[in-house]
Order: sequence, then C-alpha cells, then structure tokens
Amino acid sequence: MKTIILIIFLSFFSILYANNSCIIPSNIKNLVIKSGLKNLQSYPDIKRNYQNLKGLCIHLIKFKEAPFVWKIFLITNPKKTKGAFWFLPHDNENSAFSAAVYATKKYGGGFLAIFNNDKRYNLNQDPNRNFANTSYRICKEQIAPSPIYTNLIFSIINFYKPLNYPYLALHNNTNRGGISILKDSIKTKSFLAYPIYEIKKGVGLADEDSIIYIAGSTPAAPIRKVKTLLNSKLNVKYEYVTAKNNDCSMSNYVVLGLKSANYYNIETQHSKTITQKKMIDKLIYLIQRSQL
Repeated sequence: MKTIILIIFLSFFSILYANNSCIIPSNIKNLVIKSGLKNLQSYPDIKRNYQNLKGLCIHLIKFKEAPFVWKIFLITNPKKTKGAFWFLPHDNENSAFSAAVYATKKYGGGFLAIFNNDKRYNLNQDPNRNFANTSYRICKEQIAPSPIYTNLIFSIINFYKPLNYPYLALHNNTNRGGISILKDSIKTKSFLAYPIYEIKKGVGLADEDSIIYIAGSTPAAPIRKVKTLLNSKLNVKYEYVTAKNNDCSMSNYVVLGLKSANYYNIETQHSKTITQKKMIDKLIYLIQRSQL
C-alpha cells in the first residue's frame, strides 16, 4: 500500500514539476490564451513540427495595439531556460520555425514566432517593420505607433537570453530574390565567404541566399566580427543604420533604440532548413566561445 501511495505521489509531483518548469515572465501571464502542445496542435506551425516540439514549453500570447491583434508563439526549453533566444517575425517562413525548434532543443532558451495564418503581413503591417517604443510613427514602413508591441517583445527576449547574449533572428527568403549576398545597397555591404562561381551554384552555405546579417551605427563594418564569420564560412551582410534610414526593423531598433550592435540574423532560402541549422550551429559556436 505504501508503495502504491509513493508511486501516486511521485507521479503527481512529476506532473506538477513539469508544469511549473515552464517559466514565463510575469508581465505576459494575463496575455496567454493557450498553452501546451496538445492544446495548440491544430495551428499549422505546431502541426508541422509536432514531434520535434515534444518536451518544450509552448504558449500562445495575444494582445491588441492600434488596429492590430497580435498572436505570438512563445516556445522555450524547460531544461535550460536561459540560452539563445530568437525572433521570427514572418509566419510564412516555415523553415525558420523548424530551425528555431532545433536550436531551442539543442542550445536552450527559445523563440518568439508571430502567428498570422501562414501570412507574412498582419493586415498590411510587416511585423518586422513595427519596432519603435514611441507614441508616434517614426518610419514610413510603420502604420501605427507600437510601444506595446516593441516593449513586450524585447521584455520577453531579455527575460530568456543571458545578459551579454546577442539579439537573434531567423528569416527565410526567395531564391535569388531581393535578399542576396551578391546585391549591395546604399544601406548594406556584402562580404563573401566563397568565390563568386561557387556562390552562383546556389548550394548550402555558399548559396547567395545564405547570409548572416549584422548591423551597426558606423559606415564601416566591424572588421574583426566580419572576418570571424567569414573564417567560419558564413556569408556576411552589414547594415549601416541611421535615424534617417531607419525602417523600424528589429535590427534597426537594436542599433537605434538599444544603442547596440549585438545582433545577428540568419537568412536562408525557403525550405533550406538543413542549411539554416548548420548556420545556427556555426553562429552559436562562435557566440559561446566569445569569439564575436
């Protein structure tokens, strides 16, 4: 009888501990509308990654600001709450979501992913052009002021990532589209880790669409950081951010709003999940060894 009681107690304790291990910031507790893998299994990203999401903490957050209703998945590793923490602004970038699940299980921490029924925009607002903690619009890409959105997302990121860890993002892009290591702009400068003939083959890490984005407030790119990434066989694109060319993206907010250049975004072509995982491994290796 004592054995049976002990087994029941231990089972109850295990369930209680498992539930309590899903730690979330106190400021979002009243914004959580659903939690748990089974309760969220009908959502496309969750359904696609159901098996790999087992063992992770999953919450769906909902809030309203201006004309927008925002829903965001918060997914974390209960075995290692502090760790690399990623932001995924576009719900049509499915490989990025799968790669984020991989990163969370391997390195701890977690990620925030905008839920928008597999669409890039929420109404007509790009979620990655909505960062500004002021009560007025500060760039043409932003439709309405977004202090709630901005402060909430960064408060969650800062809760999970170690203090000196960089701000991290994951994106997918189209084949040889607007984002390419072979295309510079007034605002960006490309650094190739491979010969052009190899990049044009479009394979793996050498693909023109496989890029590590960094950002800063100086016209010249940080040479040591660029060389370190290039030596790891990662193509690098540097974004020069000023108040005049601010586009309200996450990278621009980190530079202008947080006065930091500690930001990395991993871009790969849609469906290139394996490549994105390799880039995550290379980047985290450098971060954990304080080489960046």
